[in-house]
Amino acid sequence: MTTRENRPADDAWPRMPWHPPVGAVVEQDGPVTRVHYGTHGTVEHHDLTGVDLADLVERQKAHFAERCEPVEWKTYAHESPDLPVHLLAAGFTPGWERSVLAAHEITAHEITAPTGPDVRGLRDEDLPEVRRRADGHHRTPFADLEADGPIRLYDANVRVVLSGGEVVGVGWAEITGDGSVVIGGLTGPWSRVPAVLADWARWAPPKSTFYAEADGGLRDVLLDAGFREVTTARSYLWTPPGPPAATRPVVPLFDQPGYTEIWDDFGSRFRFRPSVHAFPGIAEPPGSVTWHLNVDDDDGVDELQDVVVAGLRAVAREELHWLDWQHVGYRFDPDRVGRPGQPPWPGGVHPDGDYFLYVPRDLRFGTFGHPWEHTLCVFGESLVAHVEQPLTNLLGPPVRRS
Repeated sequence: MTTRENRPADDAWPRMPWHPPVGAVVEQDGPVTRVHYGTHGTVEHHDLTGVDLADLVERQKAHFAERCEPVEWKTYAHESPDLPVHLLAAGFTPGWERSVLAAHEITAHEITAPTGPDVRGLRDEDLPEVRRRADGHHRTPFADLEADGPIRLYDANVRVVLSGGEVVGVGWAEITGDGSVVIGGLTGPWSRVPAVLADWARWAPPKSTFYAEADGGLRDVLLDAGFREVTTARSYLWTPPGPPAATRPVVPLFDQPGYTEIWDDFGSRFRFRPSVHAFPGIAEPPGSVTWHLNVDDDDGVDELQDVVVAGLRAVAREELHWLDWQHVGYRFDPDRVGRPGQPPWPGGVHPDGDYFLYVPRDLRFGTFGHPWEHTLCVFGESLVAHVEQPLTNLLGPPVRRS
């Protein structure tokens, strides 16, 4: 085997997100990577040689306490034994412990799987049962995979195990930035795990290294399939005073019923008529003001965004939606995005090839950007009052008032 195969799971083991999760903030503090999800957080780390561990642990606690986020810190058996001592002294409590497993290459034709239930890709109708069966402690919780949005969920390889047409098991895996495959989770029946692995072997890039965390029956079946144990991992948990937020600051939306309903309501109330010729694209409500977008990417777009964001912050007392016609949108808390230490403010005001909207769920105020007429309509008395003068200063006199 190569040197990489023989090494413990230090820098070979993927420890940090290879893309920032939606609605989360990824921060580097020396050897530590913190991920703040708004509802909870995680800590992973690289080599801690020469690090003041007591100070490092207390710094991480302070960051999570400031956000009222419970935190999970994962440690590894081959590393300094002093870290768990400092975590326990700082009030962390031990959680699960499991093996870290690696397989340099999985060859599909060498995996023997008994005949029986079918293994296939995820379908929308599978989700309720998949969520139930995927509950529990996994390297990547399935709930986090969904919370990161439809792009991450459908980029992952989710294999559903069926028996008699019913979902009886599920596994999910992702390809990392360096071409490795990380198995996020696998459930029973254990006899079907080889069939799931064979599917992943056909999907993964050639000679991929597969990583997994497992204990109990899953560990046994992965070892039988050619994985080897490179170390063990253990979680340590700490919960700060104060209640954590119930939802992430930003939630992606695409084909959920609520997202479809808000588009339906908007289309009905504003008589939305998408067209490259028929202008305006909506029945602009009384009191609305419309400007021609006399700015481009090199001149004024950032100022336009700043003006509208300031207005939305001033008038919103609830979650907002950014809508991008026929694309992924977002529901977000305007008080928890766009500032230092927070996720970016979702979306944009200036329409980039499609219709862009900022609205609350009841549609009582908002913005409508028309990509073909190249206009911005602002509606709702309170929002218009906040943005009319600065937008006129930036864009010139309005082209319409309704």
